[in-house]
Amino acid sequence: MKRSHAYTHSFHAIVLSGAHFMIKTQAIRWITSGLCAFVALVGLAVAANNTLPAAVAYKSASEIPTADFFRLPRYSQMSLSPDGKRFAALAPVNGRDNLVIVDLEQKTSRALTTLDYVDVSDFLWLDNQRIFFRTRDQQLENGAVQVYAGYFAIDAETASARNLRMERQYPRILGAARDGGGDLIVARRSSHNASEEVVRLNTRTGRSVTLTFRNPGDVVQWALDKNGGVRAALRHDPRESPDRARTYSLWYRADAEGEWQQLIALANEAQVIRPVAFDGDDQLIVSTRAGGSHAALYRFDIAQKKLGEKLYSHPWLDIGGGLIQQPETQKLLGVKFSAEKPQTHWFDADFAALQLALDSALPQTVNTLTPSNGSGRRMLVFAQSATDAGTYYLFDADKRNLERIAATREWLPAALMPERKFVSYKARDGLVIPAWLTLPKNVEAKNLPLIVHIHGGPWVRSFHGVQWGRWPAAQFFASRGYAVLEPEPRGSTGFGARHYNASMKQWGLAMQDDITDGAMQLVNDGVVDKSRMCLFGGSYGGYASLQGLVKDPDLWRCASSYIAVTDLELLQTVSWSDTAQLSDYFETDFKRRVGDHEKDRAQFDATSPAKNAAKIKAAVMLTMGGQDKRVPLIHGTTMRSAMEKAGKPLDYHVYVDESHGFTKPENVTDFYDRTERFFAKHLK
Repeated sequence: MKRSHAYTHSFHAIVLSGAHFMIKTQAIRWITSGLCAFVALVGLAVAANNTLPAAVAYKSASEIPTADFFRLPRYSQMSLSPDGKRFAALAPVNGRDNLVIVDLEQKTSRALTTLDYVDVSDFLWLDNQRIFFRTRDQQLENGAVQVYAGYFAIDAETASARNLRMERQYPRILGAARDGGGDLIVARRSSHNASEEVVRLNTRTGRSVTLTFRNPGDVVQWALDKNGGVRAALRHDPRESPDRARTYSLWYRADAEGEWQQLIALANEAQVIRPVAFDGDDQLIVSTRAGGSHAALYRFDIAQKKLGEKLYSHPWLDIGGGLIQQPETQKLLGVKFSAEKPQTHWFDADFAALQLALDSALPQTVNTLTPSNGSGRRMLVFAQSATDAGTYYLFDADKRNLERIAATREWLPAALMPERKFVSYKARDGLVIPAWLTLPKNVEAKNLPLIVHIHGGPWVRSFHGVQWGRWPAAQFFASRGYAVLEPEPRGSTGFGARHYNASMKQWGLAMQDDITDGAMQLVNDGVVDKSRMCLFGGSYGGYASLQGLVKDPDLWRCASSYIAVTDLELLQTVSWSDTAQLSDYFETDFKRRVGDHEKDRAQFDATSPAKNAAKIKAAVMLTMGGQDKRVPLIHGTTMRSAMEKAGKPLDYHVYVDESHGFTKPENVTDFYDRTERFFAKHLK
C-alpha cells in the first residue's frame, strides 16, 4: 500500500491534561513534512548503498528473499537530545551505519558522519549539541571481544568531530556528565589486568580528570550519584586459589572525595550485591539474589549495612538493572525488563498513566516509552511486536499528539510474519526451561518439521518474545515452513540461581538433555514430526548442535553448526584465542564451569564432537570464520578431519573474511541461503 507523506487516520490520541494523562479519540497526523525530511534522508542513503528493496506485494512470507530478512534496519537506536529539539539515529550511508540527525524545530535533517570503512556502532547525547559515538568494523567482528576502531565526539551543529583516542585504555562508558557540560564519564584501565579507574573526559579538549585516585582496586562495577560522583563499587577480591569461585565485596563512600569503606563481603557468588545507581534521595539501589532465588532491586541501608526496601522483583526473571531515572534529579521513574515480552514497571504514577494510554492507542504492539531529558514534553515511543519489526513515534505533550516517524523494516509486512510465543517445559530432572516457539503463518500446528535454534555463550540470555535484531533467524526459518524452538537451557543467565548453577560441568550432558527435552515436548504435543527434526546454532550453540548428533544419533536428521566449539580440550588449550590472551579464564572459572582437560579427560573425550565423529549418523553442515579469535579455525579443521577419518560426509565452508559471526551482507545472505537449502534437503 502506497502511503502519502502526510495523512490523517482515526486513532486514539494521547492527551496530556494537567499532571495526568488520559485518552481521547481524535484524528492523528501520522507524519509531517518536517519529519519526512528524515525519512527522505535515510531513503536516499539506503538507495545510494544499493540496498533499498523494491516495493513488492508478497502473498506470503515464504516469497520474501533471504537478503530482505537479514537486511539491516533502515535506521536504529533513535534518541532524542536532552532538550527534545533534535533526534539522532543510525542509518546506512556509504554501505555503513552512520550517524544522522533531525532538527525538529528547523525541519532539517542531515548525515553527521559519512564513514565508509567502519560503522558507527552506538552513540550517546552528552548535551544539547554534542554527541559521543564509537566506531567498529561490524563487517568483521561480531560476538567476541568488542574491538572498537575509535571513540569520537561530534558537534551536532558544525559536524566538527574530535578523536578521543581511548582505544588502548579498555574503556567502559558510564554515561554523560550530569551537569550538562558535554563531558563523558569513563571507566578505563591501561591494560587488561590493571585496576580500573574512573575519569571525567572533556570531549572538546581530550583532557581528563581522575575521579577515583583512591579506590578499592579490581572494581568490576561502579555507581554514580545524582551529581556524577563515584560513590559505590563492586570489587573482585583476590582468589583464594585458582579452583575456587571469585568472591566480591561492596564498597561505598559518603561523598565524591571521601574515603572508601567496605560495606559487606560476599563469599557466595550467588549472593553478590551489585550497585546499580543512586536515586534522587541519595539512596543506593542494588541488585541481588540475597533475598531469594532470583535477583531483585533493593534499596541498601548504608548505616545498617544490609538490604532495605525491595523495589521490584519478578517471579521467574532476574532483575539486574534497567532503571529509568529522571535525568536531572535521578528520581526513580521505572524499570525495564524482558520477560514473556519487553515490559516497563513504572514507579511514577504519571508515566504509568501515559503507558496505559499508549497501550490503548497502539494495542497491537509492545510500546517502549523513552523520556527525554529536560522538560520531557517530547518523548520517543518505539512500538513493535512478535510480527512487527518496529515503528518509532514522537509524542508531543504540548501538541497532544503522537506522530509516526517511520518503520524500521517496512519491507517485512507484519501481516505476513510468523507467529512467536513464549512457552516453557520441564526437563527430565524437573527443571523448568523457558523457551520461545515460532510457528509458520496460516499452517496448522501439527506434525511440523522442527529446527531447534541453540544460542551461544552458553552463560548468556539470547532470546526474547519480541526480537528483531541483526539476524531474525526464527522468523526466516518459520517463513519457510518450519517450527522453530529457541530454548534457554540451564546455564542461560537471567533465570535465577538454580538455573545457572545446574549447568556446572554439564556441557554435552544435562545441558544437552534440556535441548532434546524441548523438542520431545513438542513431539508429544503433536506439534512436531519426530522424524523431521534438526539442530542449528553458533559458538556454544554450534557445539550443542554437533553434540546432539553424538548423544542422540537416531533422533536428529541434521545439524547446521557454525563458528562451533568442536573439542573441549582445544577450547581450553588453544593459546591464541582472545579469551586465553585477555584473561585467566581457562585456568580458573572454566575448570569449575566446564571442567579440566587433564582431570576430566574422560568426560571431555565423551562430550567433544570431534572425538566422536564415528557416532554421528545425521547430515552435518559446518561453517567457520577464517578470522575468528573466540573459536579459532582449528576447531573447524579438527572436526573436518575427524569426519573424513570416520568416513562421514560433511558440508564444510569457511568465510575467510569473517570472525566470530557473519556480518558482511553478502556472507549473511549466502550463509542463510546455504542453510535453507540444507534444511530443505533433509527435512522436507
